[in-house]
Amino acid sequence: MNSLDEKVGAHFDKVVADLELHDELPVQERPDPGAQRRRRAFRPRDYTGLATLSLIEDNGILQFVYEPPARGPTGRRRRRAALRAVGAQPVRQISFRETPPNQVIAKLEELDDKLTPARGLRRYQPAPKGGMGTLQPVNGRLAIQGRVLLLVHGTFSKSDMFVEELAAASLGTGGDFLDRSRAKKYEAVLAFDHPTLSVSPWINALDLEEALTAVTGPIDVICHSRGGLVVAWWLRNAKRNVDNVIFVGTPLEGTSLAAPANLRSALQFLAGIFKALEATSSGLTTILPLMAAVTGLAKICGGILQLGASTPLVDAAVVVVPGLAGQSRVSNSAELLRLHRSAWVSQPAFHAVTSNFEPVDTDIHWWEIWKHFANPKMKALDFGADAIFRDRENDLVVDTQSMTQICSGNSKIVSTHDFGLSRTVHHCNYFRQPETVAYFRNVLQIP
Repeated sequence: MNSLDEKVGAHFDKVVADLELHDELPVQERPDPGAQRRRRAFRPRDYTGLATLSLIEDNGILQFVYEPPARGPTGRRRRRAALRAVGAQPVRQISFRETPPNQVIAKLEELDDKLTPARGLRRYQPAPKGGMGTLQPVNGRLAIQGRVLLLVHGTFSKSDMFVEELAAASLGTGGDFLDRSRAKKYEAVLAFDHPTLSVSPWINALDLEEALTAVTGPIDVICHSRGGLVVAWWLRNAKRNVDNVIFVGTPLEGTSLAAPANLRSALQFLAGIFKALEATSSGLTTILPLMAAVTGLAKICGGILQLGASTPLVDAAVVVVPGLAGQSRVSNSAELLRLHRSAWVSQPAFHAVTSNFEPVDTDIHWWEIWKHFANPKMKALDFGADAIFRDRENDLVVDTQSMTQICSGNSKIVSTHDFGLSRTVHHCNYFRQPETVAYFRNVLQIP
């Protein structure tokens, strides 16, 4: 195993420990091998009653392989032989109780609790002696009459991302962005933490409105990815004093990555970019939350989605993750059709940050995974993977065209910072770009 795989493996171990993804069945709960004990090849580990999820490397690309609970040595030997045949190398493996289809939503709720343990509003507090500030819980109803900057995170994330990523980007741009915003313009900088898998964005929007009931002053909003859909639903249904909204990589008309029929390919694609993110020094703020969410989803849904199977999946829609389905870029999305079919109740000035990420073929960490998954004109990988994105232009997670469409064209994005065709800027590192911070300051008129 090379050093890069070992780093990814170490992150994987941390995720497994933090989320308690690995299970051990008590001996009395394990399947009884019965007469199999008399067989010469008998091994107790073949009868654990646990499913396994393996992170493997195949031709430089990381993939998940799911194996249901073993009832004997035959299935495990067949899987090991299959992996040897394609030249795959194991990176890490976990064992756990298999999730029945009727328990998927409950397990998603448990995963959300671990990924985003803080819920509701948190208030940004600058560090007393300089350095990185923190987000502090808001106890009770927060009453604010002055101007507020509101931050809303995306899928697989939490609001701490804004603090760490913007601090990294602010180096050399005139001081920390959040500290400067708080000192120069806003009475408060607030962040809204919300579950992103077990519920749809419009439900998060109801919680956001309730949390802001006593905040009566003017509001500016910066939102990332799915968080932009939460804000969109909030503005569609609530009359609010919002001046500016900056959508950063937001799937306003959905993302192909979240389509239920693409779920298996999406999990394999996201597993594939672990190594690329590590190789390009995107930071633990990006890698660990993504790895935690994707591995957790693979554990919950892997058996139903047949992760690692080389045969076509007849009906991937048997598993629908509500938080992903609510941002699915399909023509008959009931939620997105209703979001955009009429003007929103609140009409602030809309702005957007976009990118079309496309690595060069000499960038070995990105190129293989990108060409097999992100580009529909390229050949699909093995393990049942299909090209994901409807359009060629995307930022790794969201179709670029979807980032600037509001109310079927009845509302307009008044300004856009478009990184264009970029070899470096993608969905996971917008907030690390000094250009992004400069754009925020310009739009929000922060001195």
